[in-house]
Amino acid sequence: MSSSVLTEELGPRGQRRVLIGSWVSSALIAAALVFLVYRFQSRGILDWDQWEPFTVRLNLGFLFEGLLNTLKAALGAMVIAITVGFFMALGRLSRTWAVRALARTYIEVFRSIPLILLIFAAFFGLPDAGIDVSIFQALVVALAVYNSAVLAEIFRAGILSLDSGQSEASKAIGLTYWQMMRIVILPQAVRRMTPAIVAQLATLTKDTSLGFIIGYQEFVRRGQSFAEFANNLLPSYIFVGAVYFVMIFALSRLARRMEVQQRKKLGAGAMQVGGGLEDLEALAEGGEEALVTSKSKGAV
Repeated sequence: MSSSVLTEELGPRGQRRVLIGSWVSSALIAAALVFLVYRFQSRGILDWDQWEPFTVRLNLGFLFEGLLNTLKAALGAMVIAITVGFFMALGRLSRTWAVRALARTYIEVFRSIPLILLIFAAFFGLPDAGIDVSIFQALVVALAVYNSAVLAEIFRAGILSLDSGQSEASKAIGLTYWQMMRIVILPQAVRRMTPAIVAQLATLTKDTSLGFIIGYQEFVRRGQSFAEFANNLLPSYIFVGAVYFVMIFALSRLARRMEVQQRKKLGAGAMQVGGGLEDLEALAEGGEEALVTSKSKGAV
């Protein structure tokens, strides 16, 4: 194995320190867990009567109806966010200055505003503007607007991560700009973008819990209602949190696995979406030649 060019490999003394630190950290975590279990036991949280309501089919149906509402909102927002984000990314890469400016404004504005403010704006602002929306629609609109701005940068990063030889070869065989995008660039970029997209969609699914603040009957709100009914506040939130953990962990592992597979198959590095937009400034000046950059400029 080759050592990193930025850091030196640990020597015997350093390895011992890391090993000792790992054992100490593990011991502290284990002690904290034991103490937590002890406190739960002493306060009756682990008593069977606190957890028995979760064995009742009617209660589980009530809770998982909220989970179904969460998935509905997440799915609706995903479809809109992916569609809008894709076209916003193409807008950022357009050769027309006005289109680039509009797309850039959309992305920078909506990915900078806290999601909770967008939810309030959709729920209270749209009706004031004469647009009637339900609680479900307001939540989906807010989630879609915010995540479309984030996904647009992911799409853009995937396109810019391809080797410049792809565009050069496309022009050599006589393809036009949009033929190159449709036939050569986008099919390859989508494969590289998929892990990052899945990871963002996992975040979107988790963010649906913010619908709680406008009264949407999603999983967290149903969990609170159930906790008040069953008088088991902490066990209910533990149950809701555990279900969320399983969902998000599964999606995160899927994204990670897909990323590793893409790296092995295509030799693609990890995509990072940041605030730096210098690459598009070059694109604005260079047109087609600057559309697809090398891997060293692909992490934006």
